[in-house]
Amino acid sequence: MRSARRARNRPDQVKTPRLLRDIGSAIFVRFAPTVGSAYIRFVSVTTRWQWEGRAHLQAVIDERTPVIFAFWHSRLLMMCPRMEESPLPIRVLVSQNRDGEVISKIVRRFGHDTIRGSTRNPKKIKDKGSGPAVLEMMRHLRSGGSAAITPDGPRGPVCVAQDGASMLSAQTGLPVIPLSYSTNSAYRLSSWDRFLFALPFGRGAYVVGPPIPAPPPDDENALNHHREQLEKALTELMHRADIMAGRRDRSL
Repeated sequence: MRSARRARNRPDQVKTPRLLRDIGSAIFVRFAPTVGSAYIRFVSVTTRWQWEGRAHLQAVIDERTPVIFAFWHSRLLMMCPRMEESPLPIRVLVSQNRDGEVISKIVRRFGHDTIRGSTRNPKKIKDKGSGPAVLEMMRHLRSGGSAAITPDGPRGPVCVAQDGASMLSAQTGLPVIPLSYSTNSAYRLSSWDRFLFALPFGRGAYVVGPPIPAPPPDDENALNHHREQLEKALTELMHRADIMAGRRDRSL
């Protein structure tokens, strides 16, 4: 009985699976950005895209206006090529985990950068990057850059906007531009957000909504109204993109 117990607790039997996981994770982080960015570009050029509301996006590009871009977490993948159109530096808010590391490296390959952390209340979740991420994003926006945020990320609930984008808008006075995309050639991943993994050679759609003006600072009711307005706009744009792309399995 004792020998069996000692065998179960032998260090080599415990550490080997963890070592293999660490090696696999390191390989993933090393090569996924190269493969991922190449794949996104391939999908972008082989998809037949149509647009709705393009003028809202083109206006801020032509006028070099700093803004906060917002889209649901499930529609993150094909936003990277659109970032290349911005003449202003965009900082994308991503989580402090392995997936966030990969996303950061992919975003850099499209000419922009990231801020690691969350805009959620750090007292409510165990995310030590929340406070620093908010401050760094504010500094970036106030210096003339733009931001990109997934209001329901990184943990959900799916398609439920948290306060982050609205709070940054209130503190900086910058509008939020909601946008979404869809494609009829895609897989739904079994993740919390049912991530839309676009495939090449499909029919796709980008839909951009009008800018949502910044709420006044230090007004909780105005902030909540802005958040609800953003949540409604993002969901409507997502459904509209699904319809335009011809998706059969409509989103939530």
